[in-house]
Amino acid sequence: MSSSQPRGSWRRWCSALVFGLLVAGCGKEFSEQAYFVPDDLYAAAAVGSDHLWAAGYFGAIYRTTDGGRSWKKLPSGTQKSIYDISFADEKHGWAVGRRGFVIHTTDGGESWERQDIPRRPSRHIFGIHAIDAEHAWAVGDWGGRYYTADAGETWEDRSFLVYEDHPTFKYLSEAELAAFERGDKVYDDLYMNDIFFLDSERGWIVGEYGIIYRTADGGQTWEKSKILGDVHFEDIEFPKSASEIPRELWPMLFEASELLLEKEYLRVRIEAFMTRDELRKTGNTFLADARAEAVRDFLEGEGVSQDRIRILNATPFDEEDVDMNVFRKKKLNARPFARIAVLETPFLFDIKFKDRSEGLIAGLGGVLMRSNDGGRTWKYVESDSRQALFAVGFGAQRLVAVGDKGLRRVSSDGGATWETPQQGFPKVFAFMRDADFGNEQRGWIVGGDSLVLRTSDGGLTWESISIGSGAEAAGHGAGE
Repeated sequence: MSSSQPRGSWRRWCSALVFGLLVAGCGKEFSEQAYFVPDDLYAAAAVGSDHLWAAGYFGAIYRTTDGGRSWKKLPSGTQKSIYDISFADEKHGWAVGRRGFVIHTTDGGESWERQDIPRRPSRHIFGIHAIDAEHAWAVGDWGGRYYTADAGETWEDRSFLVYEDHPTFKYLSEAELAAFERGDKVYDDLYMNDIFFLDSERGWIVGEYGIIYRTADGGQTWEKSKILGDVHFEDIEFPKSASEIPRELWPMLFEASELLLEKEYLRVRIEAFMTRDELRKTGNTFLADARAEAVRDFLEGEGVSQDRIRILNATPFDEEDVDMNVFRKKKLNARPFARIAVLETPFLFDIKFKDRSEGLIAGLGGVLMRSNDGGRTWKYVESDSRQALFAVGFGAQRLVAVGDKGLRRVSSDGGATWETPQQGFPKVFAFMRDADFGNEQRGWIVGGDSLVLRTSDGGLTWESISIGSGAEAAGHGAGE
């Protein structure tokens, strides 16, 4: 589900190296013994109370059909990292991952078949959701969005494209502009990290830069959702014909800088104006630009990185190729001021819905968001952490959010408030990468070093489950 490309821990490499040396040196008697090398697990797919598939590094896929009492390592047929896995029922499922591979099973994972998916220029597939045995959706980088209605025999490329009215159209390279003029597809350079369908009609996609899309017609059309942020800045009023920020407004900008440094997922767009009277008296056509640059320089001076600041309607360097009258008109206003608009651009990893109304999103920097209107709008809820949250889950008793370095948060009031569990949750220091509930009572969390946690009481308490050396193994070579 993540745009990052996870890697195994140094302990796995050391274990594998030591194992290889010992086998080489000690002969047949030693090689007959069973040794378990843990795999980092990135994805979980639960069906009912007893069935779970956990997948991750080196193409590893583990399955339990008895609620975690016993495990089998399945032959995935790939050595590439699996980023997501989804099952429609106990038999039919898909797994996707690094370098855009897709594999499909119709026998619960006993065997897997590779499928072809239109993925250029995509390199990775990050998310998959099986709606039923025939229908599934997948998402990836470069705006990747793919759909099958025939169990993966064919996949339709429904990726997000760049059009003339797209916000990034002006930043296309010469090669991309030439492709656009030829009528070729120009793909949106965005990571789509996760996709979730509640039923055959209602689905959601999340990705980088605060991207949230929703559909209510089975994916025929998609609408962009809105993040209702709680950070707003007052306009900066300038003295007539001046471009320096008044000293009495510095405290407001100091506070703005602190908020931006605290909430790294926010970006700002600066738009400055001048009056007709100022233009007439000074003849300075760049006065509005100077005001915008003064605000930008102030924020940068306080530590806000340049890539998080954008100036709107900046005068182009090459004035000969543009109509300057158009730019002047955009900069004229009855007031001499600058506006700082806050852009909600969190990097989002995971999205899930409990029903048609209630949804949760987890993201980078401890981002947690909640929706009560089917995903039309989203509000931040406090996680009290700046570490990454990778996954969320709905239990009957408590909601759960998990992430990097053992980060976990639970909610007992439907997601309005979150806290660190003081009991009923094992002390974990590895990353926890995914969470999934087969029903309201039985849920699972998976993560680094073959971590598996299980709840049987709707998320109220969790226990550690060992895959261990008892897992029936399927061999794999070196992977990525």
